[in-house]
Amino acid sequence: MMYHLPLLTSSEFATYLLNGISQGMIIFLVASGLTLIFGLIGLINFAHGALVALGGYGTLLIADATGSFWLGLFGAIALVALLGLVLERSVLHRVYERPLLGFLGTFGMYVVIEELISFQFGDQARQIASPLPGYVSFMGATYPKHRLLIIAIGFAVALGIGALLSYTRLGMEIHATATESETAEILGVDSARVYTLTFVIGAALAALAGGLTGPVTSVSPGMGMSYMILAFLVIIVGGMGSFKGSFLVSLIVGQITAFGWLFLQPTYVRLGVFVAAMVFILYKPRGFFGKPEVFE
Repeated sequence: MMYHLPLLTSSEFATYLLNGISQGMIIFLVASGLTLIFGLIGLINFAHGALVALGGYGTLLIADATGSFWLGLFGAIALVALLGLVLERSVLHRVYERPLLGFLGTFGMYVVIEELISFQFGDQARQIASPLPGYVSFMGATYPKHRLLIIAIGFAVALGIGALLSYTRLGMEIHATATESETAEILGVDSARVYTLTFVIGAALAALAGGLTGPVTSVSPGMGMSYMILAFLVIIVGGMGSFKGSFLVSLIVGQITAFGWLFLQPTYVRLGVFVAAMVFILYKPRGFFGKPEVFE
């Protein structure tokens, strides 16, 4: 039996295209924080997934209490960033030179935080009210305003982090510490401060991703892990420590996921993404932009 490819109208194509971009931006927001932390510290931070969930629940609780999504989102970002500061200064800075211990430690943090969230709020998913309800017309299609907001914020974050890394003193210190930490210390760079600030920025990005995702997919204790798996894949294929690689591959994965649902069940689409990624890595182990330098 011959299989016929589905024919899409312009409005359907626009909907799938935008779905892929918005999905890619959520993946990127999660992956960008991981990229900063891994590129500088070399730490595989499994606790990042729990911080995504905390961002979602923090946004939900503060928004319910204040009636404002934006107060909820920025309040959650501030609280999760503060938690990231506490975790980094109290525990994680002690394990930077021991990758296996760091991996086990952050995984343990993920389990503890997820269990605490589950104990406090239960396992049932909860929805966050969008600050932009309704739809807009685009190429004959009606598309949710909130997903367009995610796309806009994702691009803004990409430009902002790119500018931070390229044009600010902190960015130069991150580059110097990541490439030649001992030389940077001799030149007066406080590497401990750079590590802490980078981890806090990564935690804030995790909270941003969790809060923005809530109105689309709802929040649940394990919401961060599903994105973490894709985020790790994005980091590997994009190139370890490559910020632009994470951005590009996030968009590619988003499009594959969106259009792949035309042909396969979501589970098989995700499996196909992983298989394709593994094949790619066999032939190009450093990924798209992987080089000895980091933060391209």
